[in-house]
Amino acid sequence: MKKIDASLVALVCLALLPINAFAYLDPGTGSALLQGILGAVAAIAMVLKLYWHRLLRVLGLRKDTLKKNKSEEEV
Repeated sequence: MKKIDASLVALVCLALLPINAFAYLDPGTGSALLQGILGAVAAIAMVLKLYWHRLLRVLGLRKDTLKKNKSEEEV
């Protein structure tokens, strides 16, 4: 029980102590952040594009086209 109390006190002390961060954010940092966000949006768009029909079938908004095409070929 004492270990938990000591670790909790240490965690609270670390959270409340002000820590100075001597950091410089140049314009390149904002550009890299924007590039990462746009890359993530593009990746999500590509995944949606590749799996769009499968997603519609799972949601029940579109019927399975493979069964429809096979039945037309048999006729």
